[in-house]
Amino acid sequence: MSESIVVLQKRDHAELDRLLERYEADAPAGRRETFRKIVNLVTTHAFAEEEVLFPAARRALGVGEHITAEIESEHQRINELLKEMEPLVPGDTAFEQRVSELFPLLRLDVRNEEDRLLGALERALDEKALRRIGVAWLLAKKAAPNRGHPAIPRRPPGNLLAGIPLFFVDRLRALFARWRHAPQ
Repeated sequence: MSESIVVLQKRDHAELDRLLERYEADAPAGRRETFRKIVNLVTTHAFAEEEVLFPAARRALGVGEHITAEIESEHQRINELLKEMEPLVPGDTAFEQRVSELFPLLRLDVRNEEDRLLGALERALDEKALRRIGVAWLLAKKAAPNRGHPAIPRRPPGNLLAGIPLFFVDRLRALFARWRHAPQ
């Protein structure tokens, strides 16, 4: 049976918290892989929110526009930071300076989503509607780009039109990066 969007969101948020803590505890050598996992989780999660969850919230909630606009602003800054961090290496001063802005912003984003958005949706919608949103969100997450793309629109249809080709570009980039770093 499908799961509620609330359950799915909170599961991803718990995984993000675990990854952030792991990154902070990792030795510099282990941070690259942990950060890659953080980026993948954050970007696919946010894309699915912007494509599915936020439009549903704007329809269902009187304050949905206000809440989602604030969270979209957080997502924009997160994407900008991720883009800035792409050429940098975990452990470098410039990278870690951005981490010191990114991680608190990610934690704020989670709090805003859980405290303001998900609670309001639980009060406004029945379990069946929350499950339908969950199914659509999972599908959008599977087709989402998995890198920061601050230049793409935060709202449909622009994010979907840009996101589909970026899904393929991001997966190819990851494949080539793994190939380049594979032991010879």
